[in-house]
Amino acid sequence: MEPYRQTTPHTCAASSLLMALHHHDPDTPLTREQEFAIWHASANLPVRASSIYGLACVAKRRGLNPRIVLEEKEYDYPDYQARGYTKRDIDEAKFSSRMHHREARELGIPVEQREVTIDEVRKTLAQGKVVLLRVNAGVLRGTKSTSKYVVAYQDEDEDTFTVIDPKHGSFEVDDRKLEEAMATLQAEKKRDVRMLVFD
Repeated sequence: MEPYRQTTPHTCAASSLLMALHHHDPDTPLTREQEFAIWHASANLPVRASSIYGLACVAKRRGLNPRIVLEEKEYDYPDYQARGYTKRDIDEAKFSSRMHHREARELGIPVEQREVTIDEVRKTLAQGKVVLLRVNAGVLRGTKSTSKYVVAYQDEDEDTFTVIDPKHGSFEVDDRKLEEAMATLQAEKKRDVRMLVFD
């Protein structure tokens, strides 16, 4: 998969989806215009981060067959004050999230609410599928904890996984490292692990 570097601090998820779209259809250009188009279509405004429902809708409209697996359907941003957002911002972002969720239902995108485990991620990647996975990217980067969507896949006959972080590039990780990135997302950032699978 061809890596793409995000061009803003807020477009990690949009850039991750752009790589998956390009992998599916090489005619999709890896450009800032495409990055911004995905971001605009998926953001939980007024918060600048993308919604998993919005990302899935973009993928569906671009010819992919996305499936959402998450632990909590409702939008949440526990440390919003540290990012300079207000309670009103978060309430409005929840409304945006519900709009994206409704669109996903209208497009027939499956949404499964349950725990996302390392065993399921391993099995999904072993099937040759590309996923967007919300993890604590700080574990991969060697930096402080941060909740981000990254692209993950596994090459045939490989024991490790390839994770592409649009900010820091590609990492080869094993089960232990990926499981740590998932577990610490919950423990340190109070966010649920979410997975967007392209079937």
